[in-house]
Amino acid sequence: MSTTRQKGMAVIGALVVVAAASVATAAIMERQSLMADTLAGERDRVQAKWLLRGGLDWARVILVSDARNNAVTLRDAIWAQPIAGLEIRTPDGNRSALFSGLIEDEQGKYNLQRLSVNGAVQGTELAALQNLLARLGIPSRLAAPIATRVAASQASPQGAATAPALRSAHDLLGIDGMDLQTVAILSDYVTVLPRHTGINVNTASAEVLSAVIPALSLDRARSLTDERTRGQWFNSRGDFVNRLGDAEMVAGITLDVRSNWFKVSGEVVLEHARVGMRALLHRSGDAVPVVRWIES
Repeated sequence: MSTTRQKGMAVIGALVVVAAASVATAAIMERQSLMADTLAGERDRVQAKWLLRGGLDWARVILVSDARNNAVTLRDAIWAQPIAGLEIRTPDGNRSALFSGLIEDEQGKYNLQRLSVNGAVQGTELAALQNLLARLGIPSRLAAPIATRVAASQASPQGAATAPALRSAHDLLGIDGMDLQTVAILSDYVTVLPRHTGINVNTASAEVLSAVIPALSLDRARSLTDERTRGQWFNSRGDFVNRLGDAEMVAGITLDVRSNWFKVSGEVVLEHARVGMRALLHRSGDAVPVVRWIES
């Protein structure tokens, strides 16, 4: 009996060793699989980023071509056509990815930098932002803290800026009462550019036009933008003023029919990775646009 028990214990011991080895092997294989997936994901992210940079270069070529062929910046130009789900090959040619991209004219939006000059809030521009927020269904009380935030990001004659520089409406999230839904709405109508810029009347929305031109009603602004949609673009600031019918309405207001600032947004989906990118481009004359900032 003792010998039988000893043999039984030996068999059980062997089974325990085998089970332990199996568990250890499975754990090692799981870690290796996880590591392989991680490496594959990192490889895909790197390749996706390179594809996005290629998309950014494409945007720069499109914009310089537009500058050389058109005297005004229009919404129906090639650059303004979004790309969705375009299949492209990876650099090694072995796999395909899906690319989506969009170029936006930032001078068709209200530039928040107009709210302040050298750290001093401008009353006229504050009123314009209040009007814009009201037209968008956003509490106009948010205009004052937004203006204060912009002023704090600028250097003043008395000293350096007291808050980080702004890049987009998303940087306003720290303001009390500002949430993601509000930022999403604002992003279509406001921008943050490094310098003060004029509003492009060929690409600005009716809400932006009526906000920066106090005497222009929203209905009249919509009538003007409807004319644009039908192909009656503005060839010059004077053309816009003539159709407006009252030069006094735009006295002292910086308006333009051509844009130099554009935001490029892109996304690449490549097997294990989904990578996005945003960049601000500055176009000067008919030179290739310069990347002012990029983030992913």
